[in-house]
Amino acid sequence: MRVIPLGIGGWVSNPLLGNVSLLVEVGDSRILIDAGESTYRALRTCGFDVDKIDLVLITHRHGDHIIGLPTLALFARYMDIALRVYGPRDVDLQGLFDALGIPQYLSAIDFHPIDLSPEPLTVIIGHNYRVTAVSADHTVPALAYRIDVSDGSCITYSGDTRPSKSIMNLSRGCTLLIHEVSGNPGTEEASHLHGHSTTSEAIQIARDAGVKYLMPVHYYVESPILSDIQGINIVIPVPCTPIDIQKLR
Repeated sequence: MRVIPLGIGGWVSNPLLGNVSLLVEVGDSRILIDAGESTYRALRTCGFDVDKIDLVLITHRHGDHIIGLPTLALFARYMDIALRVYGPRDVDLQGLFDALGIPQYLSAIDFHPIDLSPEPLTVIIGHNYRVTAVSADHTVPALAYRIDVSDGSCITYSGDTRPSKSIMNLSRGCTLLIHEVSGNPGTEEASHLHGHSTTSEAIQIARDAGVKYLMPVHYYVESPILSDIQGINIVIPVPCTPIDIQKLR
């Protein structure tokens, strides 16, 4: 399994970072997680195209995680394919496509709604992987995802969330936890108000979950400050640069 960061920033961050979006390769399968603004451009820049995506996982309906989906649909329709998309039930794709004036392109999206649950819920079983979801603690209904591979490796992606025991339990024993870090130490109150976590909180969740590696994403305007990281290895994401989970193990 490989994780290829397409974007690593939040909605209000340096535009060079791009909105957080991840491409996960499992054998010949490719899973896109979140699709914010310019995801299609990032996908092509990193050497992929829409027809190479097997499914899309959306964590929640905020723009920096979903507003790139219509562009993906436009190109999917051009290629005469449909994108299999999973996300919270309240994701209103009809309203989004209507607002953009392209309701006819919704036919390129095969949407599978997921009901939120505080307990892990298996949502997809592929031929060599399994996707599990759990509720995150954000300002709108949101999901975190875990991908387990038949070789025993796994990753968890928190999406946008306040510190959450459900996500900590979801990621338990995984090789890599990809967790949002929208605030630095000392900004907990402001971060929680907007449904986010700080760098120190993400480190503590990784430590409590027993994961070996933490990849911080969803930076805001200030650069993330990582401190007190004893026992946790930090993976710095670089757009288009694959992270081989087998090598981390």
